[in-house]
Amino acid sequence: MAKAIARSPRSPIPEEADDCVPPSQVEVNPLLRAAVAIAPSFVLSRALLIVVSCTVAAAQHVSLLSVWNRWDARWYVGIAAHGYHWSLDGKPSLAFFPLYPLLVHCVSLTGVPRDVAALVLSNAAFGASLLYLYLLVDQEACPPAAWRATWLLALFPTAFFTFAPYTESLFLLSAIATVYHARRGNARVTGAWLAAAVATRATGLTLVPAALLAMNGQTWRRRLLMLFPAVASLSAYLWYLQRHHLQIQRLLTAQRAWHRALAYPWTGFVASASWPVRHGIVNFGWAVENVFQLGVTILFLALTVAAWRHLGRAQAAYCAAFWLLVLISPQWLDDFYAPFSSMDRFVLALFPLAGWAALRLTARGFRRTLAWSGTLMACLAALHLAGGWVG
Repeated sequence: MAKAIARSPRSPIPEEADDCVPPSQVEVNPLLRAAVAIAPSFVLSRALLIVVSCTVAAAQHVSLLSVWNRWDARWYVGIAAHGYHWSLDGKPSLAFFPLYPLLVHCVSLTGVPRDVAALVLSNAAFGASLLYLYLLVDQEACPPAAWRATWLLALFPTAFFTFAPYTESLFLLSAIATVYHARRGNARVTGAWLAAAVATRATGLTLVPAALLAMNGQTWRRRLLMLFPAVASLSAYLWYLQRHHLQIQRLLTAQRAWHRALAYPWTGFVASASWPVRHGIVNFGWAVENVFQLGVTILFLALTVAAWRHLGRAQAAYCAAFWLLVLISPQWLDDFYAPFSSMDRFVLALFPLAGWAALRLTARGFRRTLAWSGTLMACLAALHLAGGWVG
């Protein structure tokens, strides 16, 4: 989403964005302005999720912390407590990358319970994610668009995962910060955030082409300097595994326990379409999940295509790499019922679409989108916290 987007006749600025001016003419301290701008979306989204979690905890007669300790959250907190020799349900913990559980462990060393440390870390990272998103969209478009983008992300239907002990917040922070600092030509800071993204998720590698393109005006020496921390972080992780007698081969095959393996880009679509036909009558609930996740995949793939010509090269490259990795690694082994399982959560990482949508939506469309999205987030959060499967 380059600055030219804001002036394109095909991408009209909404009413609130008519006062777009260069950041230097608006405010001397852009960081302070960004912090003030994102505060309402951050506070309201967190308050809404706290109300939902209190309601679910009261209805189930359990503690407030326990309702957030669901699904993958148990893995991250468990790894933080016991390391990678620990396992849950007989599956390998190596499927989960190290940075988030490492940070949870470090915070817990201060005496804070791990469950609390994980929640604090996720919410702090999400606040920083909104800050960086505002700065990035402000840099490439204008303050009103940046303000809207933060609201769209904060109230996204599956944004409740940014509150939970999941890697969503930390990855969003690392990804947006990588692109932001790469656009500013700061090789060292970009490299540090890229290393954090790679150590948080395997999808961190999708940021490499984006970072290289964003630093297109820099020398190759500076671009290599930017890549060095990511290589170093991966090397340190592999050294850790070797020292603790954990075979690297197990890291490469860990996702097979979740039915995930490399495939052709169309394999997930074929498997998703055929499963309900073969098994839908006797497994109606699973068939519904299959169709829903397939629909989310098609919808956001279509939105990415629609946004493509409006995105800057770096963000377009990131979206392309995201979809390439997602489509060649579906959960298709063992005739699994939902090859695109968790796609409703994964698309949170498509932060460039928030900036694009912020420029495309009219004022009325923006308000309606927030109302529906926020309501859906509260409902899905309640389902997740009650023990149901969402993402």
